[in-house]
Amino acid sequence: MTGKILKNVVIGILGLVAVSLMTKGGFYMVVGFLLIALLLFKNYLDGKTKKEMDSLIETANKVLTTEQMDYIDLKNESDTLSANIANYSKEKANLEMELALLKEKVKSESKQLLSLTDELEMESFALYKPRYNFSDALGYKDKLDEIRLKQQKMIKSKTAVNYSKDWTVDGSKAKGTKMTNDNIKQIIRCFNADCEAAINKIKFNNIQTIENRIYRSFEQLNKLNSTNRVSITNEFLNLKLQELYLGHEYEEKRQEEKEILREEREKEKEEKKLQKEIEDKKKIINKEINHYHNILSELELKLLDSPEGEKSDLQKQIEEIKNKLEIYNDEKEELDYRLENIGAGYVYIISNIGSFGENIYKIGVTRRLEPEERINELSSASLPFKFDIHAMIFSYQAYDLEKHLHNTFNDKRINLVNSRKEFFNITIEEIEEKLKEYKDLTVEFNKVPSAEEYRETEKIKNSNT
Repeated sequence: MTGKILKNVVIGILGLVAVSLMTKGGFYMVVGFLLIALLLFKNYLDGKTKKEMDSLIETANKVLTTEQMDYIDLKNESDTLSANIANYSKEKANLEMELALLKEKVKSESKQLLSLTDELEMESFALYKPRYNFSDALGYKDKLDEIRLKQQKMIKSKTAVNYSKDWTVDGSKAKGTKMTNDNIKQIIRCFNADCEAAINKIKFNNIQTIENRIYRSFEQLNKLNSTNRVSITNEFLNLKLQELYLGHEYEEKRQEEKEILREEREKEKEEKKLQKEIEDKKKIINKEINHYHNILSELELKLLDSPEGEKSDLQKQIEEIKNKLEIYNDEKEELDYRLENIGAGYVYIISNIGSFGENIYKIGVTRRLEPEERINELSSASLPFKFDIHAMIFSYQAYDLEKHLHNTFNDKRINLVNSRKEFFNITIEEIEEKLKEYKDLTVEFNKVPSAEEYRETEKIKNSNT
């Protein structure tokens, strides 16, 4: 009987072993079952009682129950991990989709940015070509007013937009007309606001960018209102572009006129200072002339009454006085000529290495009798260092000489937009070589600038390092 029981237990254990091998954690269960089988076999050999065998079977069942519980716990943990993996996979898929959308957006924005960058790069090399050619700012303003008046007329007559006249709302044509009028007002207001904001940002070098902004506004607003069957007309767009061009050229002409007016006022100031210098110098000369005239009169009277032995010395003194009077009279005539001849003056070549660096020269003109005073005025408080004079060239056609030098070095200007800024990136040798063409001019060059304050400043900086 005991053998039969043992046989059944062994068969049961072998069955459980087979099942365990096909499940997770089966290895540990197999080991447990084999140990129990060995114990049962040993007890059988030792002739154990049925009671002992029953006890062993009960122990085996407890072991099986513990192993099964461990397996269930592991199974639950595995299911939880599988669920988490599924959730994370879903979240990953969503993030990948979002990333793909962001990449597409970045790609689109990058194309637009690249387009704007290309525009800016092109504009940095190209100057705006005027579309109109009015002689003064007033001509531009009149044309600008005319363009804006045309826009107002188009808005009032509803020719600024294309729209549907058959639009209905809830079967009502009156409601449809009201909605259409509201849409017309909205699209025109938006387009006007976009154009005004763009035109107000116009500069000399961004005309193409502003033009593109107006085109983009035109296209976007028309696209947004396509379902309403309302759109800005090409004719109204062209008027806005004309307003842009005219506004730009009007501001440029105004700035040009301001520069011309400033130059004229500067020349007037120079003329007044020149007149005062001449008047002051003529006063000194007239005083000297009167003084020597008095001496001459005294010497001539003295000559009449002097003995023969003294007349020779008196005549020499009279000749010297006459020579001095002649010199003073020549100076006086020269001053009158300088005052009447508006072309007479000094062309100056100056530099300021402390402020602008080396090989940057200003070529200008002054009519002052003392041209150094003009250079001192240019060395104002707005500059950290004073100008150094390389050459001061007197000419009766000073303005012509200045203009010729400016034209010669025109491609080496520092400011290529405003020709009234007289700074050039050249060498002193280039200027000297050019001036050799003027055989009638006497030119002395100081090639190396003193730049005392700048050089002292550099010494102090170097000593502190």
